Amino acid sequence: MIRLSRIREVLGAIVRRFDPSDDVDEEIRHHLEEMVDALRAEGLPRERARREAERRFGSVRRHRDALVRLNRRGETMRRGLETARRVWGEVRQAARGLARNPGFSLGVLATLGLGIGVNGAMFAVTDRLLLRAPDHIERPDEVRRVLTLRSRFDAPSYGASMTYPDLDDLRTVGEFTAAAGYSGPRTRTLGEGAEAMRVETVGASHDFFTLLGVGPALGRFPSPEDDEVEAAPTAVLDWDFWQRSFGGTPDVLGTSIEIDGVAYTVIGVTPRGFTGVDMSRVDVWIPLVPYGMLQWGRYDFHESRGFWWMRLIVRAEDDARLAAAEEATTALHRNARQEEIETGRYDPDARIVTAPLIAARGPLASDESRVALWLSGVALLVLLIACANVANLLLARGEQRRREEAVRLSLGISRAGLLRGAMLEALILAGAGGVLALGLAHWGAVVIRDTLMPDVYWAGSAVDARLAGFMAGVAMVAGLVAGIGPALRSARADVAVQLQNGGRGNAGRRSRLRNGLAVAQVALSVVLLVGAGLFVRSLAEVRGLDLGVDVDRLAVVRLEVDGTASMFGQETEEERVANTALYEEATRIAREADGVASVSLTMSPFGWAFSAGIRVPGLDSIPDLPGGGPYYVGADEHYLSTLGIEVLRGRGLEAADRAEGTHVAVISETMARTLWPREDALGKCFYHGEEEDTPCTTVVGVAEDVTRGSLQEEAHMAYYVPLTVDGPAPRGMYVRTTSDDAAAVASALARPLRSFSPRVRYASVETLRDALDPQARAWSLGATLFSAFGVLALLVAVVGLYSLLAFDVADRTRELGIRSALGASKQGLLRGVVVRGVGLAVAGVALGSTVALWLAPRVEDLLFGVAARDPLVLTTVAVVLVGAGALASWVPGMRATSVDPMEALRSE
Repeated sequence: MIRLSRIREVLGAIVRRFDPSDDVDEEIRHHLEEMVDALRAEGLPRERARREAERRFGSVRRHRDALVRLNRRGETMRRGLETARRVWGEVRQAARGLARNPGFSLGVLATLGLGIGVNGAMFAVTDRLLLRAPDHIERPDEVRRVLTLRSRFDAPSYGASMTYPDLDDLRTVGEFTAAAGYSGPRTRTLGEGAEAMRVETVGASHDFFTLLGVGPALGRFPSPEDDEVEAAPTAVLDWDFWQRSFGGTPDVLGTSIEIDGVAYTVIGVTPRGFTGVDMSRVDVWIPLVPYGMLQWGRYDFHESRGFWWMRLIVRAEDDARLAAAEEATTALHRNARQEEIETGRYDPDARIVTAPLIAARGPLASDESRVALWLSGVALLVLLIACANVANLLLARGEQRRREEAVRLSLGISRAGLLRGAMLEALILAGAGGVLALGLAHWGAVVIRDTLMPDVYWAGSAVDARLAGFMAGVAMVAGLVAGIGPALRSARADVAVQLQNGGRGNAGRRSRLRNGLAVAQVALSVVLLVGAGLFVRSLAEVRGLDLGVDVDRLAVVRLEVDGTASMFGQETEEERVANTALYEEATRIAREADGVASVSLTMSPFGWAFSAGIRVPGLDSIPDLPGGGPYYVGADEHYLSTLGIEVLRGRGLEAADRAEGTHVAVISETMARTLWPREDALGKCFYHGEEEDTPCTTVVGVAEDVTRGSLQEEAHMAYYVPLTVDGPAPRGMYVRTTSDDAAAVASALARPLRSFSPRVRYASVETLRDALDPQARAWSLGATLFSAFGVLALLVAVVGLYSLLAFDVADRTRELGIRSALGASKQGLLRGVVVRGVGLAVAGVALGSTVALWLAPRVEDLLFGVAARDPLVLTTVAVVLVGAGALASWVPGMRATSVDPMEALRSE
């Protein structure tokens, strides 16, 4: 039994080791005795000499505690310096070891740099979309979006658009500390003629900036007086736009800028990077009511509950009262629409709900945001593949150095020191890879944002403290993940066995871990390539949709004309005649341009649709369809042929219909099937509009269903009526080109259309493909990045498989030489290496396919027109990876066949 005294002795030794007070006391006693001896040498008796020495040392004793603290600090610094010198020495040794093999080091550096950089780029994007509130907003967690939740038809849907009276209702709800409204961004024209430029504008109520807690960088924000119908037009400039277009001069305050023909006085500049509550670029902010005047051109838009055009936000400091606030707002919302609810024109169960400020976190999460979230996981898989590849390389390098490590162990280096050295090498490589990855992350984030997410905007560099911290953490984890296995294997080496075998060890046991890492790389590559294949097929399905129009040969032209304040304004007769003549002249110019096949005028340019109540003789009510409607299009006689819309029965619109004002219509197939399900719609009639004296419009043709401006539209009714000579002026025109290169024709056509009349402020010429592409952005994003990450993962996996077999062949040089000497054929040696590589690839494909099939249901709703377990994609990926495995095995296999038996045996 251990004696208690011995335990005290051990504990005392430990305390003395870390507590320097005993050393200080010993030092004081030593000097005291020296002083006593010196005084006795001067002739003083012992007792007197001790008293005198103690008197002289009195001040020292009084400062004993300070001396103890000083000694403790010195001891801590000494130990810290010793540790720093030891670590620095080990770092230098690890760096020298890496420098002796630059090819290996650069390969690992590039692999980790790519893996970390891909994750950094995706983090920079997803951080902005999913994690971080827009810049400059004070206490963003208190700011909530206001949405309508409707349950009509099959599934509930959320809507962000609200009316101006809804904003007035919100301001009366006491549970909200503030409420404000803003419009969606809209591209408008600043200036006119050759100096005109396109700017992004947003209307914001006077309390919008106050609610967000943001102050101006220059000047002031709109006041309540600026946000009235009769107010003088004012504007606030975005910081970047101010710098870009006005040179950042403070003299911009008080100057006038012209937007869509209206002069606005500049009163302020927003802080740099401020985008409101959305991640969209805004060049000019306009008070909400004057902005409504610019957009709607009428005085009742801010009183009518029929204009769903703005978005609402509130600030709620007490989350516990949100439910009560939503109930109160819902009651106001329903009461204000009671007449519409009673007549069946509005959902009686509609509710007002609030959602987090960041749209991607709430019910309005876009497909782009969800795809970005998946791609973040994909980027993590790329990093795991890179780490597995680096671990395999480190394992192979460790096997080459196992004799060296055995010698070092035999010379006295500790296994802990060997482990630290191996981990330091991995961390140095990861750190250097992280530095390389910073540039890749910045470049990648900018490319992703500008090419695949052009609607997402942030100011400044993508690389900030958050991204740098994230990448430093990723680099550290990657270094640990990649280095821990090889380091532990090196530290556990059996010195005697390694020295006796000349460093060869047991190849079979060594290979199992490396084989597993190679299989894991192939399996993860399968998952990424399957995802890439699914999104590529989805994008192809989207591109191949039959929208009822010839998308690749159409361009849309819109003229912004002086004298007409709004597209939706009430034109005077003089304006109507002048605008009609202007469009007729634009049509003539377009028809004479090279590459133009036909031109058509319309009241409804692409993306716009007008809905009017109709009455059908014999029907008490018009059936509701999920897509709404009926929608009508005012068009000339060339409309259907220009857009490529096929007339299934009857005839299309004719020139005589337009000239004589005939009340005829061509209806969509869905409208014919819905209104006259068991009859021929030709010759039937319906009343277009609510007026009682409206003549009955006769159906003269039935055309195929056509999109109103969306790739994914639910069933709706539509019809086409003549654009009459004495009716409203055209609002746009379609141009059909002779080839699929509509972009080149549109570019050439824009120049003459912008200069043929001084009344034309700007002519917008856009191909239909460009207009539709933003709707395909989620699939384009998935297809592009999944493919890029998948190809990258495939290359890393192939390199990993190649390096595994190459190191294996180099390690088995003696064995291969003996087998060759005993009569093994070159074909047999090649076959052995290739079969092993293909076997690893097949194992990885099997594992990866299983994982891909398991993940399939979770990505199903992000695809379009393709099953998540599409056999064609799975088969193609399997063939590609097995073929890549065979190719990666071929070069090491050929090297195995070139081994000289005599040299292999002589080397031993």
